[in-house]
Amino acid sequence: MRLGIPFHRALASLTFAALVTLAGCDDGTGPADADLTADDADAIAAFMLDMDALAVGLANLASSTGTRSFSRTAPCPAGGSVSVSGSGESSTNLETRVVSTKWTHTHTHAACAISKTRKDRTWTAVVDGSVTASGTSSYQLPEARGAQRALLSWASTTVGSTTTKVGDKTRTCAVDLKQTWDPEKKVFTISGTLCGRQVDTTRSLGK
Repeated sequence: MRLGIPFHRALASLTFAALVTLAGCDDGTGPADADLTADDADAIAAFMLDMDALAVGLANLASSTGTRSFSRTAPCPAGGSVSVSGSGESSTNLETRVVSTKWTHTHTHAACAISKTRKDRTWTAVVDGSVTASGTSSYQLPEARGAQRALLSWASTTVGSTTTKVGDKTRTCAVDLKQTWDPEKKVFTISGTLCGRQVDTTRSLGK
């Protein structure tokens, strides 16, 4: 995940990818004819982790110590918006160069839409609703200026509800997810439920 790019571009890019994933579950005779698959639920859960990680990273770029509020809104590809707001605090151990953080963020989709053409058919997915993410993390500051920080720990929960409309079908999705970081294997584990589907997946940092 590149934290140096403007927030609205990074957020819009992530939103685009997530809504394509939502659309990808509807690959039968039409987007209103299929249910959300387990793979789609895993992908959407990973997207929610991306959103939270992006917000945490950007909120802590300015300073490694202190309390701060965070609020940003980005346009979605086909209309509407997605907003991330909340607060967090961090402290730095100057001897070990380890930064510890904790946060609570709300992610709000407001008619967040994307249109896509498949063969000769164009359709639009629209997402509304909010999820709340809270957690703790720590990372190691680099010795050399400009080098990357090393993630040491991450534990967060994401809960809430979203409504997704594709064609004439509307789906209400309850979200209850946990995310943890394994520093030895260098992977996130995401587990819980999303849209009535069990989520149990792993992914590498930034993928």
